[in-house]
Amino acid sequence: MTEKESIITLDKIPKAKLKTREKSISPVWVIPIIAALMGSWLVFKGAIKENVFVEVTFKSAAGLEAGKTPVKLRNVKVGELTEVKFSEDLSQVIVVMELTGVSRERLTDTTQFWVVKPRVGVEGVSGLDTLLSGAFIEIDPGEGGKPVKKFTGLESPQIYQLGNPGTKYLLNSDSLGSLSRGSPVKYRGINVGSVTRYELVDDHSHVEIEVFIEAPHDKFVTDYSRFWNASGLNIELGAKGFDFNMESIGSLLAGGIAFTNDNAPAESRQAKENNLYTLHNKEGPEIEEILTFGAPMKLYFEEGVSGLSVGAPVEYKGIRLGTVVDVGVEANDDRNNIITFAMVDIEPERLPVKTVDENLSRKERIKNVYQYFEHMVEQGMRAQLKSNILTGQSLIVLDVFTEVDKKRLEYKTGFVVVPTVPETVTGIIKQVNELLSRLKSLPVESIGGNLDEATKNINNLINSLNVEEGGMTGVQANETMNELSKAARSIRVVSEYLERHPEALIKGKTTN
Repeated sequence: MTEKESIITLDKIPKAKLKTREKSISPVWVIPIIAALMGSWLVFKGAIKENVFVEVTFKSAAGLEAGKTPVKLRNVKVGELTEVKFSEDLSQVIVVMELTGVSRERLTDTTQFWVVKPRVGVEGVSGLDTLLSGAFIEIDPGEGGKPVKKFTGLESPQIYQLGNPGTKYLLNSDSLGSLSRGSPVKYRGINVGSVTRYELVDDHSHVEIEVFIEAPHDKFVTDYSRFWNASGLNIELGAKGFDFNMESIGSLLAGGIAFTNDNAPAESRQAKENNLYTLHNKEGPEIEEILTFGAPMKLYFEEGVSGLSVGAPVEYKGIRLGTVVDVGVEANDDRNNIITFAMVDIEPERLPVKTVDENLSRKERIKNVYQYFEHMVEQGMRAQLKSNILTGQSLIVLDVFTEVDKKRLEYKTGFVVVPTVPETVTGIIKQVNELLSRLKSLPVESIGGNLDEATKNINNLINSLNVEEGGMTGVQANETMNELSKAARSIRVVSEYLERHPEALIKGKTTN
C-alpha cells in the first residue's frame, strides 16, 4: 500500500468526540458555605456594633438582679442589667446596664430611670404584674439635653414621660396639708393631672409643689389661672353664718388641687412650663377682691367693733358695695378718750344706681361716689355694725334711718367720714327670732325619739355584758378589746412590711 493510500485510509477512521467537563461545586459544600457567610456577618455586625453601657445610682437594689432584670421602654425590652455594685462610701448602689434598643444620642441629662415594682399609694395600686415577673427598670429617654453616661435613678415612678405629654407647673404654699405625691389636680371636677413632687424651698419659708397637667388639658392653664387646695372640708364662720364646702370624698382622703380660669380674658394663652402660682386655701379670694378701685371712707363706732375683721362686707339693701380694709383705734379730738373705727372701700361698680361714668378719671369717679353718699347721708343714710349672734362675726350695713338727727358727710384728707348709728335691740331680737324659727322647724320629736331608742339599745348592750345574764364579764370584754388591739397592730405591721416588700406575697418573708 502506497503512502498516499495509507493517508486516505487513516482519514476514514472515525474520530472520538471529547467533551470537557465544566468545573462546579458539590452540593455537599453548600451548607458549610452558608454557615460561614452567616458567621462572618455576625462577626462583622458585632465588630461594628457599639455596646451602650450606662450606670444608674439608686438608694437600694431591692428586686434587682444582674443578668435577669430587664430594662424596658413602655413595656418593650431595650436592655438588661449586667452588674450591681456599691458606691465607694457604701451609701448607694450602682447598677450597670447594657442598652440595645436605645441609641447613645438619646441618653442625655433629661433621661430618667426608675424601678417598677408593686406600689400602693393614694394614686392607686400599680406594678402588680411584677409580683410574678419580677421588678424591672423603666427608662424615659426624654428630649434634648447633653449626652451623659451616669444617672441618678428616681425612687418612685415618673408620671410625666415622653409618651405622656403635658406641662409642669409650680405652686407655692404655706404648708403641704394633706397633699402628697399622686394627689389629683382637677378642672371643673375632672382629673386632669396630679402632684408629682413637693419640697421645702432653700430658706424653708414655704413649700414648693410641682404639678403635671396632662395634654390637652394643659392648654387651659393660663397666667390668670387660680389654684386652690381642694383637700378635706372647708368650714368657715363668717358675718353671714356658716360656709361649708367639700370638693369630693376622694379629695378628703387623698388630698387634691383644683384650678379655674373664670377670671381669665378670652384671648389668654397657655402658660409656660414651670410657671409659678400661689396655692390658695379656697376657690374664692380670702378677702373679696376689689373690682377696680374703691373710694375710701371712715366709720367711727362708739360702741366698739367687736367681731369686725378685715375683709368683712359692706352692704346696702343686701347688695355688697365694698369691703372693710382696716380696723383700729385712735384718740378723739379732745384726746381724753379712745374710739374705734373701720376703714372701708366703696367700689363705684357695686353701687345700686349708675353714678359714675367709666370714661372719667379715677379721681373724678371717686368724687362722684362722694357726691352720691353726700346726698344719701342728708336723706338719713347711716352705717351700722351688724353682729351675727351665731358666729360672733360682724359686717357693716348701710341703710336709711328716718328718725335720726340731720348730719352731713364730713370730708377729710384722702377720705370722707360717714356717720354711724349703734345696733338696736330690735335688730338683735330679730336675729333671735330667726334662729328660734329655724330651730322650731327642726324635727325635734323625731330626733328625741331616735335618741331614746339609741339609749335603750345601749342599755340592752350593757345588760348583755352582765355576769348574771350569762354574758361576757367586764374582764373578758377588756381581754377581748386587748386582743382586738393586738390584731390591729399585727395587721398594720404586715401592711407596712408588704408595702416595703411586696414580693413577700410570692416569696414569703425573708430573714436577715
